[in-house]
Amino acid sequence: MAIGALFILEVVIVFSFVITSFFMFFPKKEETLHKVFFALSVMLGVLITIISATSLPSNYTAQIAVTWMGLIPAAIGVIISVAKGRPTAAAKILSMLTSILGAVFYLFLL
Repeated sequence: MAIGALFILEVVIVFSFVITSFFMFFPKKEETLHKVFFALSVMLGVLITIISATSLPSNYTAQIAVTWMGLIPAAIGVIISVAKGRPTAAAKILSMLTSILGAVFYLFLL
């Protein structure tokens, strides 16, 4: 089985997501690091979703729409983070959920 370039990119992004998720919860006193890793987590989630949605054939409109709906948890997480002034645990979990959904959609909708 040949491993495609998009799959390799997806694996690298998912690995980056795992590292980011670990460091998003790890530093206890550094508020700036929480914000940086939260923003990075949201960006990785958006990137994974874009790759997942654009890698599907154009006649898979329902699957493409479901893939784009995977961005809703990240949007809610960003709204919570902005409302509270800092990323809360719920916002961090929602941003992580976006990355997980993007990876799952990529693996199972193709």
